[in-house]
Amino acid sequence: MFLKSSFLILLLTCSSLFSKELKSVTIQLSWFNQFQFAGYYMAKEKGFYKDAGLDVTIKPFVFGINIPKEVSLGNIDFAVGRETLLLESKQEQKIVALYALFQATPLILLSTKESNINKIEDFVGKRIMTTIDDGSEVSLKSMISSHNIKIDDLNFIKHTHNIEDLINKHTDVISGYLSKSPFELEKRGIKYNIFDPKKYGFDMYSDFLYTSEKLINEDISTVDAFKEASLKGWEYAYSNISQSADVIIDKYNTLKLSKEALIFEANELKKLSYFKTSKLGDIKKEKIQRIYDLYNVLGLTTDDISIDDFVYYDKKIENLKFTESEKEYLSNKKQIKICTVTNMMPYTDFKNGKLIGITSDYINLIEDKLGIPIFPVKTESFSQSLEYIKTKKCDFIPGIAKSEEREKVLDFTQGYTDIPYVLITKKSIPFISDVKNIHNKKIAVIKDFSIFDIVKNKYKNINLIGVSNLQEGLQKVQNKEVFAYIGTNATIWYKLQTELIDGLKISGKLDERSVLRIGVSKDEKTLSKILNKLVMYIDKDTKEAILNKWLSLQYEKEFNFMIIWEIVAVISLILLAILYRQRLLSKMNKSLSIKVDKKTKELISINNELELRIKKAVDENIKKDRILSQQSKMAAIGEMMENIAHQWRQPLSLITTASSGLKIKKELAILEDKFLLETLDTIISSATDLSTTIDDFRDFFKPTRDKEEFSIFECCNKTLDLLDSKLKYKNIKIIKNIENINIVAFENELIQVIMSILNNSKDAFGNKENYLRIIFLDISKDKDKVLIKIKDNAGGIKEELLQKVYEPYFTTKHRSQGIGIALYMCEEIITKHMNGKIESLNRKYIYEDIEYKGLETIITLPR
Repeated sequence: MFLKSSFLILLLTCSSLFSKELKSVTIQLSWFNQFQFAGYYMAKEKGFYKDAGLDVTIKPFVFGINIPKEVSLGNIDFAVGRETLLLESKQEQKIVALYALFQATPLILLSTKESNINKIEDFVGKRIMTTIDDGSEVSLKSMISSHNIKIDDLNFIKHTHNIEDLINKHTDVISGYLSKSPFELEKRGIKYNIFDPKKYGFDMYSDFLYTSEKLINEDISTVDAFKEASLKGWEYAYSNISQSADVIIDKYNTLKLSKEALIFEANELKKLSYFKTSKLGDIKKEKIQRIYDLYNVLGLTTDDISIDDFVYYDKKIENLKFTESEKEYLSNKKQIKICTVTNMMPYTDFKNGKLIGITSDYINLIEDKLGIPIFPVKTESFSQSLEYIKTKKCDFIPGIAKSEEREKVLDFTQGYTDIPYVLITKKSIPFISDVKNIHNKKIAVIKDFSIFDIVKNKYKNINLIGVSNLQEGLQKVQNKEVFAYIGTNATIWYKLQTELIDGLKISGKLDERSVLRIGVSKDEKTLSKILNKLVMYIDKDTKEAILNKWLSLQYEKEFNFMIIWEIVAVISLILLAILYRQRLLSKMNKSLSIKVDKKTKELISINNELELRIKKAVDENIKKDRILSQQSKMAAIGEMMENIAHQWRQPLSLITTASSGLKIKKELAILEDKFLLETLDTIISSATDLSTTIDDFRDFFKPTRDKEEFSIFECCNKTLDLLDSKLKYKNIKIIKNIENINIVAFENELIQVIMSILNNSKDAFGNKENYLRIIFLDISKDKDKVLIKIKDNAGGIKEELLQKVYEPYFTTKHRSQGIGIALYMCEEIITKHMNGKIESLNRKYIYEDIEYKGLETIITLPR
């Protein structure tokens, strides 16, 4: 018993000694500080991150940051994202969700009782105040669409983030969080209605913790550690709500929230975190697929998204995929040989001819995944293993530390286990806080280990003695031939507990740690990549289970058979109680099964009805788009007819004048041959201009079915040629700065877009006189994008109208001058046909020392 207690104390003492340098990571919040992020605050304040080896910086929210892009680029390590995060996971933007904190979105819509907006059908024609992000969330859109209401029939206005706007009737409906807005209304004594998506069957995930695919591939241990510590922080925050609110008020209360408000928020968020689950952060692939399907059905995305790539699973090795070249390598590889050093427990040894130890368990995992037999080759030392690698007797060494000398022969994977080095001495030696404090003492180290050179170079104050193996080193300590032995905590602990060596203890630690990796022959580059993937994707629980398996202490003791009958009696009573309880549960389960079947049928009926409603809404939207497209074409034809008229006026005038001159001179008998020939040349030239104009406009209306590569420089020149007469008539000066860039797109549709924007600028000048009229046309490239910027000096438009310019049927002109669909169709062409983006902004700028103001339209296209 004394020996067992001594080992337990020894283990606890050792585990408290080994600390490592903290890794710095960042997490970006998705909104301003409040209880919504309490789990991350408490994980930092209570030291959970520090215990996981992390130094975490919590970055406060600011407007204008593309957070998913920053995470994907590696500028931010972790971030919190809303339910729309799924749409941010793209081919060029690899982000992965680690968990979903809220099992149902906290986002809701609210109205006052006084407004008489008591059901979703009452939204039609009403003002709804939302942010752009709120308005794009599928939970709200699905809730509204499920009541056969078209989103286009609603009047969305910009969010001010002020609940007073609902109270003072500046809006009829407002979006907000269930954890915050109701509290503010109750505090003011305002009666209200809540429209909660989860009550209509749309319980979407929200507040994902996510990271980049790059960080998962490069440092999966940090990802696992951060995820685990964050969830621990949330468990603490929900279990200690009042204390957590005090911490927020003391350190994070930038919004000046009261403790009462924070506690209200905490209780509501806790309900959402455990909605239909007992597991904090639960995230199911089926539910993510349902969210994506709703986005797809509602027309909010057409991108293909891999749910397996978007959701992070702890057991990643089960889902590991190899490249085609790696698969080909594995199909041609018949067997793999590994060099394993004997008598290196708990890492490697042979028992009855079979490989055992920590390394053996990792090799079994790798063998199962690769499907290729792996054969161990015995070696007496790492030096011999390296020689076998050079002579191709082995493909890799499964457990070896990295060193400069070994890197000449091996390529190394990431580390799969991390064990500290310790000092073992006689029990009479007091605790050694720093190896540097030891002077002129003999210390034994296995000369074949990488730590030998490290200690030799770092600690000049000691006399280093090389030994062949652990047994020899410990024997020298016992015989007082050396003061201490340096080895890994795992090997020493295993030796002490299995052989019960008396008189020795662990007396201190080194800063160095033994990071075991797989060392692969430099001739096996593909195998090295495969093994590195496997090592990265072995989850933390598996690693801990393997380590605990070989380091746990087992005792064999004589058993007292006198207590068998007592145990049997107790077990019998327990079994009787279990059988009785099982009988009661069986009856209850039968009753519940009937109820579940009934509810399931009701849900199926509701889902079928919802599907029909959504299909009907989609069909109506398609029909509407066709009408708009047809109206746009008719408007474009009208524009073209007007342009043709402008282009033909001058040539027709020349032909008429020349013909009249010929007729008069003929009648007066003064017609000369020279004048006749010159006049006929003028008529022929003018007619040729007319023909060219017809060809230009015919090409414009020619349908383009496939994307083609064309010069954007020539495309712009064609557009300006079509509008040349109109622009000259209005005395508008075009200033061009166009790079000669080739893109793959629909040329005629792009001409239509640029022409519509130029026409709008032309019309914006109106009948104003006595000032310079300018339109700037700038085209440049930015990495893999093309930027088209068109701005004028016509004074811009009112800010309240700016956000509506791309809405269908919106126009600032008189109805006789247009129906307001040109810019709407421009946006449709750019975003849906060309996968680009278009936006318009009022700008002030200086040109030739004069300040102008006008509208700037920016088109972004992929090259």
